[in-house]
Amino acid sequence: MQQHPKHRLRSNEPVDFRLINMRIFLILVFSLFVVACSDYQRARSAYEGGDYQKAFELFKKLSESGDTRAEYDLSKMYLQGIGTKQDVGQGWLWMIKAADHGNTMAMVELGGRYEFGVNLERDETQAVFWFKKAALAGSSVGSYNLAKMYMDGRGVKQDPARGYAWMVISAQKGGNPIAKAEADAYKAKLSPELQVKSDQMVKQLEADPNS
Repeated sequence: MQQHPKHRLRSNEPVDFRLINMRIFLILVFSLFVVACSDYQRARSAYEGGDYQKAFELFKKLSESGDTRAEYDLSKMYLQGIGTKQDVGQGWLWMIKAADHGNTMAMVELGGRYEFGVNLERDETQAVFWFKKAALAGSSVGSYNLAKMYMDGRGVKQDPARGYAWMVISAQKGGNPIAKAEADAYKAKLSPELQVKSDQMVKQLEADPNS
């Protein structure tokens, strides 16, 4: 029976320890990601199964380790008093942390709460801030809400072309049929000059969303 030859390291064969260390690092990161995902799923399963106290404990543990999904869920549980005593202060703290850490759902919710004054003082300027942050992070809902603020001139100077452009971007990014229909209907009401400007604005924001 033929045996496989043993692999021996030649004394003159170079070893790239940086590559080896990088591979080990990537394996560790992937392992931690898999564990984090399974822990988050356990938390979601507990919540959906009605075991709110267990869900709260799991979300809190994950949030303290920097899981932005858990931070958002934990904020909702604090705000609504689910699985724990209602604590609006802790709710906002974790909601803002989630948003600051890149959770677009938290950004959109903060925008909506500021827009309508839900559990905090109404502030349309802050609503625009969070909707724009969500839009820049790729949220279709954030883009849609930001478009409406520009169209209506709420919390920001009215800008029909920019409003139309963000509505188009919402339709393109998320396949949002409502945004597509609203964009078309809105553009039809604009003057020919504004229609041209609106088309130009779409290209401008696609090239540089911060412009």
